[in-house]
Amino acid sequence: NGKQQIRRLGIAPNNRAINITTHKHQGPRMLGLLKQGVVGGGSSADDGAPAVPVKEVDLSRVVRMQLGQQSRRFVKARTKQDTTNTPQSLSIIYRRSANSTKDKLVKTMKKGTQIVMDAGEDSLDLIIPSKSDFDELRRTLEDLLAFYQEEEPCANPDYAWIQYHLVDMGKSLGGGGGGGNNNDDGFCIRTTCSDWVALCKRWNAPVSKGEATAMYRAFCESLAISNSQTDGLEMFEVVRLLEVLRQRGLEVSTTTTMASTSEGGASATTGVEDPRKRLFKRIAQSKSGATQAISAEEFLTFMHEKQNETDMALNDVKDLFYQLNGARVSPQLEDAISVISGYTRDTTQQQQQQGEDVSWEREYITWEAFGRYLLLESNDVFDPDRASPSQSYMNEPLNNYWINTSHDTYLRRTKESKTADHKKTDLQSFTLALYRGARAIELDVWNGPAGNPDPVVRFGVTSFSESTANKSSSSNSLVFADVILTISYFLQSEPQSFPVILLVENHCSLPFQEKMARDIENILGKQNLLYRPDPSTKETDSLPSPAELRGKVVIKSKLPRKMLGKSVVLNDDFDDENRESTPPSFTDYDSEDDITEHVIGFNSTGSIKSPSPQKVTTDQLFQTARTESLEATSTANAVLLQLLDMKHQAQQSQNHADALLRDIGMSYDELKKKREEGSTDIVEEGTEVELCLDGACKVKETADRATEIAKAFGESVEESRLLALAAATEARSETDLFDIAREDLTDKEAVLAEANEELQEVSKSNRDLVEAAERALSEARTNREYAENAERRVMAVRGLVNRSHNQAVSSETVAGTADAEAKISEQRASEAEARYQKARSTAEKERKSAEKETKLEDDLGAQLIAAKKEVNEVKGAVSAARERADDAVVKADRLTDEIREAKSMGYDDEGSVAESSIIANEKSKERRAYIGEMEKALTDKLGLESSTRKLETTIGDLQRKAALQAKVAAYARRQADHSMSIADQLEEHALEEREAANLRQAARVNAKRGVESSDAVLTSTETQLAEAEKAVSEANGIAMASRQKAEQFSKEAEAVQDVAPLEENVMRAQEIRDTAHSIYESAKESKEEALERSAKAKQVHETNCVNLANLERDAMAELLHKESVQQAELLAVTACENARALSDQVDVLENTCKDAETVAKEKSGALDIATRYKEKMKRLQPVSPALAKLTLLDSCNLRNWEKSFRLPNYAIHSIPDSNVVKKAEQGKEEWKRWVEFNKTHFSRTYPESASRNYNPLLPWAMGCQFVSMNFIRNKFMLLNDGRFRENGRQGYVLKPEYLCNDANDDGALDCTRPRQLSIRILSGFCLPKSVEKKSSSTINPFVRVTLYDASPASLLPSPAFKTQVVEGNGLNPVWNTQEAANFSCLNPSVGMLLFTVYDHCDVTKTDLFIGSSAMPVSCIRQGYRCVSLFDSNNTRSGAMKYASIFVKVKIES
Repeated sequence: NGKQQIRRLGIAPNNRAINITTHKHQGPRMLGLLKQGVVGGGSSADDGAPAVPVKEVDLSRVVRMQLGQQSRRFVKARTKQDTTNTPQSLSIIYRRSANSTKDKLVKTMKKGTQIVMDAGEDSLDLIIPSKSDFDELRRTLEDLLAFYQEEEPCANPDYAWIQYHLVDMGKSLGGGGGGGNNNDDGFCIRTTCSDWVALCKRWNAPVSKGEATAMYRAFCESLAISNSQTDGLEMFEVVRLLEVLRQRGLEVSTTTTMASTSEGGASATTGVEDPRKRLFKRIAQSKSGATQAISAEEFLTFMHEKQNETDMALNDVKDLFYQLNGARVSPQLEDAISVISGYTRDTTQQQQQQGEDVSWEREYITWEAFGRYLLLESNDVFDPDRASPSQSYMNEPLNNYWINTSHDTYLRRTKESKTADHKKTDLQSFTLALYRGARAIELDVWNGPAGNPDPVVRFGVTSFSESTANKSSSSNSLVFADVILTISYFLQSEPQSFPVILLVENHCSLPFQEKMARDIENILGKQNLLYRPDPSTKETDSLPSPAELRGKVVIKSKLPRKMLGKSVVLNDDFDDENRESTPPSFTDYDSEDDITEHVIGFNSTGSIKSPSPQKVTTDQLFQTARTESLEATSTANAVLLQLLDMKHQAQQSQNHADALLRDIGMSYDELKKKREEGSTDIVEEGTEVELCLDGACKVKETADRATEIAKAFGESVEESRLLALAAATEARSETDLFDIAREDLTDKEAVLAEANEELQEVSKSNRDLVEAAERALSEARTNREYAENAERRVMAVRGLVNRSHNQAVSSETVAGTADAEAKISEQRASEAEARYQKARSTAEKERKSAEKETKLEDDLGAQLIAAKKEVNEVKGAVSAARERADDAVVKADRLTDEIREAKSMGYDDEGSVAESSIIANEKSKERRAYIGEMEKALTDKLGLESSTRKLETTIGDLQRKAALQAKVAAYARRQADHSMSIADQLEEHALEEREAANLRQAARVNAKRGVESSDAVLTSTETQLAEAEKAVSEANGIAMASRQKAEQFSKEAEAVQDVAPLEENVMRAQEIRDTAHSIYESAKESKEEALERSAKAKQVHETNCVNLANLERDAMAELLHKESVQQAELLAVTACENARALSDQVDVLENTCKDAETVAKEKSGALDIATRYKEKMKRLQPVSPALAKLTLLDSCNLRNWEKSFRLPNYAIHSIPDSNVVKKAEQGKEEWKRWVEFNKTHFSRTYPESASRNYNPLLPWAMGCQFVSMNFIRNKFMLLNDGRFRENGRQGYVLKPEYLCNDANDDGALDCTRPRQLSIRILSGFCLPKSVEKKSSSTINPFVRVTLYDASPASLLPSPAFKTQVVEGNGLNPVWNTQEAANFSCLNPSVGMLLFTVYDHCDVTKTDLFIGSSAMPVSCIRQGYRCVSLFDSNNTRSGAMKYASIFVKVKIES
């Protein structure tokens, strides 16, 4: 509804959707500003809190993100409030779902009816006040969409397809993470039986509702799942069930094929196999003989031989396999490898452990992976390399490109009508056209409505009449500045876009042109989005390239010519006029040549100029030329009538002579010879021969009564002839006078109509001013009365305020006393409580201190006990060391004695000296050991005694500290007990004070209620007083404003324009018109009378001629009867000579007539030149220099190619499509001249109306850069979309070389290098229902393939091929036929191929459009390819995103 509302954005837990809600998102922040998680609403998920309304935009439905205020909601908001001060705006455009009308967020938030775009899209429109937040949100959304686009090609297409339909049915993606085995994508949608039935219906599967239900239940039984055990199948299980459904589709196709074959009488086939699987088996059996998997080498051979991709290497194949296998060995691949090579998982792991590099996911692919590959965009029949943008591709001059052009872009085009409405304009049409790829858009700019200085964009009819030149239409229109702002938003969203060219048709007056220039500068110039031509550029210099103009807007309009001056242009090439006008038959005259000359007249070849200025107006020159042309034409007609009359007389005379010669039985030569021989020299006496003026010869005999009657009647015939000639001359003169009077009357009536219109406009304006003044005066009186009533009400309310004030003062006195007592009591209670709290805090601190000191006392006691224990242990160790030393001393002394005894025994017995010496030595060693042990024990004893002394010292210190700490702790405990006692006493006092304060507080509350009651009354009365005073102020202000307004209107009404001069003009024009009308009526009456007299005179003359001839025959018969042979011969000779004389006069009149016709033709040619001169002078309009400085391309009319070749390189011709066909039909020379012109200049073609299109191949083949198309759904628009698929859909495609270079390539122009195409339609996948389909029945698809050639043969109907209809299967239809579409393309560099899929309805016998794909023949690849289908809006979104057909293509040069 155009209103701003606060919303929160976040990322769904599964990272695949954007959530919009009114509540806060809970969860960690991810990707900048957006948070991931659930939406907050309650303390927990099970706390009973109401569900929070959330709107979810799945990333798979997002079409684009566009900056600025381009959407319809923003446009609607601009009509309600000023949003230009909030530039931080963006819109997320996404596809509507079938469940959009059930959106809970829409209902809960009461947002009203959603605005739906024509392309089946909605928009999420955001305004972010903070610039930093806007930049961060923009980057976040861009990263999120980029992540999704990178992830999408790697995802399982079946998962994505099922997910799309489930979401479109209203199912939520959930939080992710659940699912089960093999659910790597984190989907947690469960599919119930009813969901499965709905999916089958949406997929156009060849199963009924009962069959789909039985299939679902059978699958669940195979998994040992009952309906009571689950709430639906998980995603990976639905994918497996989908394979079962596809097999069912093949079985149905088998049944259909068998039935059709049996009807044809041939043997029934055993089954229909998926063409992809049949191809897979053929490749797999080529070398290994196994059909479970394809090796990398086999796949490489297939790519080289069948797909003609010879640049692919084995490593490329392995990388592709790695991607198709999902960087892992799937169970299916493992099974296939085990069959092929005998390797198992265990042996593979053993090889990896042994250091061998085994990577089966890079060596083999199974049927599933191969089938997915065949439907990838990388295997599309349209070469992906040609679809990618190229930077070097865009460095040619601008005229070397075909440019995607939208015709009458401003008109609203709806999907329902498929046409454009001339009466409705739509700003959104510009956005849709630009995002569809248009880079040249058309603007018909007109003056704004009266009082509005802004130029507008609308549909209109060109008129240079003075009465309508500066008047604007009341039809629906767009403000020019809004259109420019929309284009700037697009360039902000797409800064890398190649230039947007504005094809401006300027119908504006000079002030509005100045406003146009300011709007362009303010909106585009300040943002550096405008291309300003270099004024130093020469007319023959090359134009800039699209790469140089990237991100800019280029203007096409009218530029002033040198011959016309710096501020004047000739508006003679508007589209609506070019459609109806025809080029002049003469080419030597161009009216631009004499616009600035001193023209004094015209001839058939041009204008007559004078070196010195002449005071002659254009109308005077035209009237002079018209008068001269009428006079010359009248003279030529008069001479022609004389010639016709003379020819009639000569013929009659010749007939009479022939009759006389027949009567005498001789020819003229025989008679002449006879007379020359003298046989007829003598004439009887009394015979008289007379030559009459009408050619009849008379032989006079005085006694002959017949000849006398013939002579007398001959004079009567001559007289009637003269009368008839005079009457015809008079009729021609009266007719010319009538024509002049009629033209004069028409002019006078036009003048009278203009005068009446001007009088009516001024009178209406005067009446409006007077009525406005009267209304303003009445309004002022009403407002004054209202203000006086408001002042009286203020006085009454003030009395109520005073009484309420006195009552409030009394209540406040009582309340004040109670409040004072309550405050004192509250203060005492607060002080008592503060003292208590302070005492309690002190007591608590002292308690903690006592506990701390007591703990220190206990710690010292424990340390003392531990030290005493350690001393006792050390003393025991000292005693033990002393005992060890004493024991060692005793043993050493004993050994000393034994040594002495042994030595003494050796002295006594000499034989045992050696033995005793040995014993003594051993005893000595043992004694030394005991002595060492003694020394060690003594050393330990000394060390332990030293430690004992230290410990005893420490114990003494601890004893002193413990005694001191015991005193400190006892004092702290006593002090804590004392503080606690004081705190208890203060607590009792504080409670007593608080009770007293509560009592006084209750008294204060009661008093305050009384005050509040009084205050409420006072406030109410004061509010009433304030409102009354405000009403008085507003009423006085309104009264003052209305009085001033009334005075202003009164002044304006007094100063209204005097209509007396206008009425006099009308009266004069009426009198002149009446005079002209009376003259016209008189001339008409005179003309009719003259014509009547002329007809009667002619009839009388013709009757007399017939009678005269009869009389002369009678006279001749009488003469012959009287045997007057000589007189008869003389009469015949005279008649022949008279006929010859009349014939000579006819020759003279014929020359005179030719001269008169030559003069009339000359004057008529001069009138044509004068008419064109007059029309051109009307079209001579001023142009804004500021606008001209911004214009690069100059629009000019096509007169002849010689003049066109001399135009500057930036000149552009506009030609209607009907003239394109005419030029093509004129032959090779005209074709070549147009091609040559387009190599250095520009051409634009456009359709006859906004509701139809034309074949764009013909103008493309002639090199036309701008082929304007109505962006409506038809086959020609599909061709336009296909043409600009090349170069990344950026709206610019480089023309073929023969249309760009200077050398004329006759071979290319004559189409001598054709290309043979053979296309077999094999199968289709995921075909959706047509948007035009009213019923929910399954579709019956068929495919039509059409070649559109760009050669002279393109004037003929385009060749097409149609497959048979597959009934009831849009899931995976198979066209099991060997028949192929064979085409011969004569001009493959321009020709195009169109694949279209239709749904055939047997009941209505209609074919409904499903999808299509158009592509240039030069971009087609051979081999087994998929054809990605597009909807009527040239998008692969929604259900169409997964639709394609599988084909086999052969190309031969």
